[in-house]
Amino acid sequence: MIHHTNQPRYIKVVQIGDSYVGKSSLYQRYDQGKFINSLNLSVLDFYSKTIKLGEEQIKFQFWDYQSCQREVSLSQIFYKQCSIVMISYDITNRYSFDRAQLWFKDYNQKKSNKLALIALIGNKCDLEQQRQVSYYEGKQLANSLGMLFFEVSSKTGYQVNELFESLISQAINFN
Repeated sequence: MIHHTNQPRYIKVVQIGDSYVGKSSLYQRYDQGKFINSLNLSVLDFYSKTIKLGEEQIKFQFWDYQSCQREVSLSQIFYKQCSIVMISYDITNRYSFDRAQLWFKDYNQKKSNKLALIALIGNKCDLEQQRQVSYYEGKQLANSLGMLFFEVSSKTGYQVNELFESLISQAINFN
């Protein structure tokens, strides 16, 4: 779909998942091009970035939700009008992967009527020797729930730009 105004198009991205899976570091790698080992424990972080895709200005709003591992409850306001939902897990932490289905369920129970792209993101691929969740398992879960699937490393930058570029361009065509 082509957007024919001088106003930027807004794409709201909500990233959810357990604490310490690398959600903040993932966005910061994309935004700043470097790894920042973030131990930010605020409940919600909001980042904004304007990018140019072809001739179009895109205002990319990134909502990074931090939660306690015991609590998956998330207010509907965070999901409202989102274009992309990123459900992140740590490939070296089986528990965070197992809980990805709970995050998916939480989103589906509380989402607005707007359709959003949903992607399952396996982070920390630089820690291959400590891997507890295989690429195949991640891909299989994503396929079974109708999600896109990516594996990335916030630390090395592996596939981070490709992830965001793919999601943003698909969201523009999707919405």
